[in-house]
Amino acid sequence: MSNTYHCQSCAAPIPLEDINVATDIALCRRCGATSSFASIRTLSNASALLSKPPPKGVKVERDMMGYGSIVTYRRIPIGLLLFLIPFTLIWSGFSMAGIYGSQIAKGEFDLKMSLFGLPFLIGTIVLVSTILFNLFGKWTIRLNRGDGAVFVGVGALGWKRTFRYTTFSTVRLEDSAITVNRQRTQVIAIKTDNTVFSFGSFIKEDAQKFIAAALMREFRN
Repeated sequence: MSNTYHCQSCAAPIPLEDINVATDIALCRRCGATSSFASIRTLSNASALLSKPPPKGVKVERDMMGYGSIVTYRRIPIGLLLFLIPFTLIWSGFSMAGIYGSQIAKGEFDLKMSLFGLPFLIGTIVLVSTILFNLFGKWTIRLNRGDGAVFVGVGALGWKRTFRYTTFSTVRLEDSAITVNRQRTQVIAIKTDNTVFSFGSFIKEDAQKFIAAALMREFRN
């Protein structure tokens, strides 16, 4: 067992005698906080993780000004796309052609048929958007002098959230509210003071660990 574990609240070292593996609790005597030992252990090997090449799809680089870091994640799920693309072409193609294509061909507008087709139209938009994101989308995490931002999208189109961090901010992997195959997915959680900023529930676990380690290193620097 390593002796380099640190408190996730104040970053103080936690000696082995203050760690109870059986109950998954680590006590920090400096600030009095208790943490999950499993979470601490997940990030305790940050140096070892960062000494190896990044997992597939992860890239870490300095920004153009050299003041911060940019972490990007992009991984194309081939298996998912091999299912989604043919399914969308068949399901959406037949439904859109039958409901709206027939109206265009006849030059007539059928309100009842058009309303009936709305769920199929919305489903098509969702499916096409999912395919485009998996083909061309990416996660971008930017850190610059205490200001952080996470962008998820394709090109300039997407969703951006911002957060603040300090030298004492901590990073850990924790369960999210999203379940896949009856198991909760994990997110990267950044804690600064009493604020927790979470993201990355659909990022692969190996990439999550590497990104969390890279963020922790940047915070400490």
